[in-house]
Amino acid sequence: MENTTAPPPLSDTTDAAPDLVAYLAKHPGPLAAADAIVRTTDGRMLILDPPYKAGWDLPGGMNDDEDPEDGLLRELFEELGVTGVPLGRLLAVDTTPASVYGRPLITFIYQFTLPEHVQTTDDLALQTDEIDGAALVADEEALARFPERLRRRVEAALAAEAGTYIAYLRDGCRVTPCR
Repeated sequence: MENTTAPPPLSDTTDAAPDLVAYLAKHPGPLAAADAIVRTTDGRMLILDPPYKAGWDLPGGMNDDEDPEDGLLRELFEELGVTGVPLGRLLAVDTTPASVYGRPLITFIYQFTLPEHVQTTDDLALQTDEIDGAALVADEEALARFPERLRRRVEAALAAEAGTYIAYLRDGCRVTPCR
């Protein structure tokens, strides 16, 4: 059985040296995002059509100085109006190279199942300023609507969902962590 109990919140105090804290606070680092393979209880995938991107997308988004899970739960509430539902397991971690967005982007993909009462997109409180459309579709249709980079990432996440591993990706392509 999967443990869905959240760990206690981390303290705002740190044992790190103040000089290290100041250095790391200014250190350039990768951007982080968290997305989800969001499913209805009958297995359909929720996909979104954002006005600011070409093609359809997964629910989720950029993290705002927060843990990936907290950022994803925030995004699911903001975009869909969904609260009180635990995330499923981590399916994939994808690093998009700096050449794409100017900085590396690390994206975490999680499983998420909508509450049982959600059977159509009308059952969600969609954020209309960030979402032009939403659809509940079979995996194959979702993949066909995604841009190439996202399609590769989601294909790997779906394979991990069917397995027992976390897919480690670079720009949507599976790699081994050792070089």
